Amino acid sequence: MTEFNGEVYTTQSVCPECGRVVDAVLYEDNGQIFMKKTCPEHGEFIERLYDAGEFHRIEKYIREGDEFRPDLKLTDHFHLCEACPYYKTPPVLAIMDVTNRCNLHCSYCFANADASGYLYEPSFETIVEMLKALRTNYDPPVPSVMFSGGEPTIRDDFVDIVREAKKLGFFVLVATNGYKIAASKEYTKRLKDAGLSIVYLSFDGLTDKSNREKKNHLIIDRILENCRAAKLGIVLVPTAIRGLNDDEVYDIVKFGLENVDIIRGVNFQPISFCGRMSPEDRANQRYTITDLLEDLEKQSNGVIRKEDFYPVSTVLPITRFVEAFTGKREVAFSVHPMCGSATYIFKDSEGNYIPVTRFVDVDKLMALLDEYAEKIKESPPMLKKVHLLALLKDLMSVIDKEKAPKEISPYELIKQIILQKGDINALGKFHERSLFVGTMHFQDLYNTDTDRLMHCAIHYMTPDMKTVSFCVYNSLGIREMIEKKYRRPWKGGNKTDVPGSPAEIASKP
Repeated sequence: MTEFNGEVYTTQSVCPECGRVVDAVLYEDNGQIFMKKTCPEHGEFIERLYDAGEFHRIEKYIREGDEFRPDLKLTDHFHLCEACPYYKTPPVLAIMDVTNRCNLHCSYCFANADASGYLYEPSFETIVEMLKALRTNYDPPVPSVMFSGGEPTIRDDFVDIVREAKKLGFFVLVATNGYKIAASKEYTKRLKDAGLSIVYLSFDGLTDKSNREKKNHLIIDRILENCRAAKLGIVLVPTAIRGLNDDEVYDIVKFGLENVDIIRGVNFQPISFCGRMSPEDRANQRYTITDLLEDLEKQSNGVIRKEDFYPVSTVLPITRFVEAFTGKREVAFSVHPMCGSATYIFKDSEGNYIPVTRFVDVDKLMALLDEYAEKIKESPPMLKKVHLLALLKDLMSVIDKEKAPKEISPYELIKQIILQKGDINALGKFHERSLFVGTMHFQDLYNTDTDRLMHCAIHYMTPDMKTVSFCVYNSLGIREMIEKKYRRPWKGGNKTDVPGSPAEIASKP
């Protein structure tokens, strides 16, 4: 846990040169929060992390989950053990790399067979065993799985993989560039029928400049068309990079709102740096969550504001209430508040965009849920329904109906989410009327904070049936270790399953 000590927060990090664990402090200077750490061999490193005002607004949302020992202890492969022997948040989403082959070659991608010179592609049987382990080795079971890569749809058996995941009870997502989905309406329908719920679409913007790596903005209309036909939801996932697409972040959100019938959300991922960089280059290119929120506010002329966004951990009282009411353990969203923030934006019949925070008092709602969770815990079981009815009555005090879109009943939306225990069907109805807008800033060697690592809710599942948090896997050497263990020779180029150029796909009847 990061500890406050006078004017700084003390934590631990790693040296970006040698990887050793070092003490670090988070301090405020000129309205910004910085991390400072010193390696005895490689000297001092200073990194900008967050806007100070926003940091102090969100720090109260640091939540503690249930401490548990991870399957993949960092002591096994990395000397971060003294800093991070336990995770404080169990996995809410498991990521599973099913190949490192891809039909594109984006420079900032974590995985690429052609660049690495080897093939990493677990067998179908191994993937099924990995899925089973995620459902049986955790209490509660991991609810969601995202297949990633590389480009997962390159695999000939990918539809079968999706089907197996759905059979085991997962909410299923795929991280994809969308080329195969754009190329085939029939293939898109097969994915939906097999149990795919969300296309997590890598999409950096609407212009040639912002899409210089992929150009999939040229086929986005075809992706939308095929997903609409299959009733398959989309989340746009822009890698936010200063100087590349930071000037069109609001345009991306507007594009999502214009297609809110099929686009369920936009989840920005500020770029995390790979490899060594000079302090000057990092300062010029670093793009933080608060940089993104400030750009959204400026570009929207205040339609969206920084304070409309809340950390993921804000919703932990929903988990507590559901657990108290049902007596069953639920996944806990005790993610560190600096890892990510989100809001929901509604579009009314007149085309106005209204963030949910304009008509729902989020803090008061969560306080109510915490209050009633405690009342239920302390009362005889026969009084559960009495407390529930009282809560539903008190919900009216957190809603300003005059500011809400006329086409919706915010009371009914919130009630259904609570009564249906936050299940995906209730959330699906919520998404039909709104766009999720979020941001998740994954760490690199320069800004690693072990407190954030301990609160990670996104874990990779590996072929040896072990899990490890996202930032450790991608930034601290675990990905290379796992892929080296299971890799095969790769000559490249002969099985990338490229369905055609963007222009060819877009011109198909």
